[in-house]
Amino acid sequence: MDNFRIMKLLHNLHKSGFFRDTLILSGGTAIAQVLPFLFYPILGRIFTVEEFGLLATITAVTSIMAVVASGKYESAILVAKNKNEAASLALLALLVSALFLIVSYLILQTTLANALCRWVAEPMLKKILWICPISAWAIIIFTVYNEWCVREKHFKSLSLNKAINSGAIVGAKTLLGYVHIFGHGLVIGDTIGRAISAIICIMRAMARDGKTFMVVRWKDITAAAKKYADFPKFTMPGQLLNTIALNFPILMLAAYFDKAEVGHFSMAINIFAIPLTVISGAVRDVFRQRANEQIITTGNCRALFKKVALLLTLISVGAAMVFVWFLPQLTTVFLGPQWHTCGVYAQILCGAMVLSFIANSLSGMFIVANKLRHLFFWQIYFVVTTIAAIIVGGLIYKSMIVTVILFSVLRATAYLLSIVMTYHYTIMDVDKT
Repeated sequence: MDNFRIMKLLHNLHKSGFFRDTLILSGGTAIAQVLPFLFYPILGRIFTVEEFGLLATITAVTSIMAVVASGKYESAILVAKNKNEAASLALLALLVSALFLIVSYLILQTTLANALCRWVAEPMLKKILWICPISAWAIIIFTVYNEWCVREKHFKSLSLNKAINSGAIVGAKTLLGYVHIFGHGLVIGDTIGRAISAIICIMRAMARDGKTFMVVRWKDITAAAKKYADFPKFTMPGQLLNTIALNFPILMLAAYFDKAEVGHFSMAINIFAIPLTVISGAVRDVFRQRANEQIITTGNCRALFKKVALLLTLISVGAAMVFVWFLPQLTTVFLGPQWHTCGVYAQILCGAMVLSFIANSLSGMFIVANKLRHLFFWQIYFVVTTIAAIIVGGLIYKSMIVTVILFSVLRATAYLLSIVMTYHYTIMDVDKT
C-alpha cells in the first residue's frame, strides 16, 4: 500500500473521531499500565520470583471464576435495545456472579482445595483461596462498568477509572510490601486494590446514572436474562475457554516446573501487557462501538476494520523490531539480575504478542456481528493448542524453553485465525434482535 493511501486512511479515522476517543481511552489506559511498569523495579526487589509465581496462580483461579460467574451477561450491555435493558443486564451480571461466587468458593474450599494445592505444589494456597471470589467479583464490577461506559460513550470516565484501578492495585501491593502487616502482601495487596477500584466504579455509576438503575425491576432483569440467554450459552463458555487458555498455562506450568520458572513466565507476559493494553484495549473499546453503529446502519464495517488493522500493524511491528533484540538486557536492568530469564522468554513470545495485539483489538467483531458460536469454536482451538504446547513441552521434552517456543508458535496460529475470521464478518446481514 502506497504512502498516499495510508495517509488517506489515517485522515479518515481522524475525521470520524476514532482517534479522539482512542486517545482519551489511551490516556487513562496508559497511566493504568505505566504505573505498574514504574513500580515493577520496586516490586521486583521487594518480592521474590516465587511470590510472583504464587500471585500468577491465584490470578489464574480468580480469572476463571470471574468469567464463569456472570454468565458474560455484561457483554450484551453494548448491544442492548435501550438504556433500561442495558441497566437490567448490568444488575443481572452482578447478582448472578455474587451468588455463583459464594457457592463456588464453598465447593472449592471444601472439596477441591487440597487437590489444587497438590497440583501446583503450593501448600499455602488453601489458606488464601478466600481471596479468589473477592477479587473475581471486583473484576466483574469493573468489567460491567467498562461495558456501560462504552455503551454510553463515557470514554473520559472509563479512562479515569482504568487509571484509578491500576493505581489502587499497585499502591496496595507496594504498601503491604513495605509494612508487612500481612503475609502474602503481593497477593493481598492485589485484592485490596481491586476492591477499592470496584467501590469507586459503583460510586461513579450511581452518581451519573443512578436513576436509571433504580427504576429497574425484577421482571426487567428476568426478561433480559431470557432475551440474552445466548451469552451464558455461548459467550460465557467461549470466554471461559479463552480465559483458561490465558490462565491455565500458569497452573499447568506449576505442575511441571518450579515456582521461579512460573514467575519468570508470568512476568514475561506482564511485560507485554503494558503496551498491548495501553493501545489495544482503547482501540478495542472504540472500534466495537463504531463497528456496531456501522453494522446497524449499513451492515458493513470493512473499511473501518482495514483502517484500524493497518494502524495496529504499523505500531506493533515497528515497536517489535526496535525492542525485541534487547529484552533480556532491558529486563535485567529494570527488574534486577534475577529476572534475566524473564527477558529471554519475552523474546520468544514477541511474535505471538504482536499478533495478539492486532487480534484482540479487533475481536469485538465477533459480538458485533453476532457470531458467538464461531467465537466459541475459535476459543476451543485456542485452548487446545495452548494445552498441547504445555503438555508437549513440559511432559515430553521437560524443557521450559521448548515449552515457551511451542506456546508462542501455536498462539500465533490462533491469533492469525482470529484476524481472518473477524475480517470475514465485517460484511454481513446481522441479526440484532
